[in-house]
Amino acid sequence: MEADSVEDQLLLFAKEGSSELSKSLSLFPLFFLSLTVAKSKTSSGWTALHLACYFGHRDVVEELLKVRAADDIHIILINKICEIVLLLLRYDACSNIINGTAQIPKDVTEDDEIITMLEAAERRERRRQEEKLLEAAREGDISTLSKLLSGKEAPDIHCRDSVGNTPLHCAAYRGQKQCAIKLLKCGASPSLKNQNGISPNVLDGLLSRSKNVLNAVQRTEGLLWKSSRFLGWRSHWVVIEDGTLSWYPRQADVLTGVRKQGCKSLTQSYCMIKPWDHCFFTLKCFDDTLHCFKVPSKTDSVATRKVRGDSPSLLLPCQNLA
Repeated sequence: MEADSVEDQLLLFAKEGSSELSKSLSLFPLFFLSLTVAKSKTSSGWTALHLACYFGHRDVVEELLKVRAADDIHIILINKICEIVLLLLRYDACSNIINGTAQIPKDVTEDDEIITMLEAAERRERRRQEEKLLEAAREGDISTLSKLLSGKEAPDIHCRDSVGNTPLHCAAYRGQKQCAIKLLKCGASPSLKNQNGISPNVLDGLLSRSKNVLNAVQRTEGLLWKSSRFLGWRSHWVVIEDGTLSWYPRQADVLTGVRKQGCKSLTQSYCMIKPWDHCFFTLKCFDDTLHCFKVPSKTDSVATRKVRGDSPSLLLPCQNLA
């Protein structure tokens, strides 16, 4: 291959694994970023990335990937170069893209190690999409949820989180009606149960009853200390409203509606207290997460906890931690 042009020079460097490639990329970055398809007659349609992968030049492959010379990985599999396949996957190469002969990368290799790597990448991407679906249902992000369900590689509509909740469970827990309706239209089953034996059908009834009661309950808020795994105990202004507990750094942040540190639905939650410690109580939520709170010691701890911890706004059962 003769280097008659800048493009041919790049292809030659990629084929031979030349150290001059890095210098070329630094001199013409914008030009090379657009080189996703080789137009050189001598390259037979191969890109610089194709050539570097085929001839096993790992350093050159990495240099091209750093400038986003993205490409498919079919051609690499012909030579069964595991290290380069792994590198491409690390840079988010698609493991199930279809080439011109209707094959996915796994179809063009018989190497067990490469097939295992590709299958692992497929599983990882599939789980990533499922996590996005669960999060969209939980947060009421109807746009993301609709996009995921209408995609060519739609995630499993009955995928589950760590406690067995399906996307429909997540939407029902948070009262996300639009997301729940969309999931049902797309075939989500309302009868599947999570690890606690609860189905979305049951949740829907609980939510309806809770909302009727909450309409007559006043908002409750006040200063509490909250425990963090990394930061220890920190002061927060805690608000309970419409069946949701939220916490902010200061009361002023509540008024402006900014800097919310977190929030949790109180559906299926309960409060745990220690009879020997009037200041401390723990909230266990529907997803089995624990949130530890403490009443400031300078206040009347029993009365304050009664107002803030055992408030009617929580609608929570309590139990003693004996």
